[in-house]
Amino acid sequence: MSELSVNADSPPEKEIRFSDLSLEEIVAGIGLIIIVLSVTWGVVTRYLLAQPAAWSGEVAGIAFAWTVFVGAAAVFKRGEHISIDLAIEYLPAAPRRLLQLLVDIFVFLTLAAVAGLALKFSIATIDAPTTILRIPQSVTYSGAAVGFMLMTIRHAIFAVRRLRQSGESK
Repeated sequence: MSELSVNADSPPEKEIRFSDLSLEEIVAGIGLIIIVLSVTWGVVTRYLLAQPAAWSGEVAGIAFAWTVFVGAAAVFKRGEHISIDLAIEYLPAAPRRLLQLLVDIFVFLTLAAVAGLALKFSIATIDAPTTILRIPQSVTYSGAAVGFMLMTIRHAIFAVRRLRQSGESK
């Protein structure tokens, strides 16, 4: 029997946090693959086999909605979204922190409101089937709800970190 030994020089295991997971990137990547495959299949069946796969456009549309909104959450998570911070850089520290806090609150409330509206719309379209596949339209629209919920969560995490860092730098 062999024994399992632990190397004392090995780094400690890193705690996995929600903010470190690549959930958004994985979902957006899968969506992109589905878009490419379904559009390619649609072109092949239409122009080479003369029997168009009518469902391919619908599948691409559903995957596109998920890719756009969950991909936007991935961009949000990385802090690579568009922001205008030219004026804020010239403010003294205290007014800058206050303005940043107000902006963070405004962005959080806006994201939460849009997430709520998207969720409400997704629920409202549960009984409305898509044209070809006859699946609920909410499958498409829930991509927006999930994306905005993830953006709201990611923004809250980022804003709390920024608030803590500004509190420590006082």
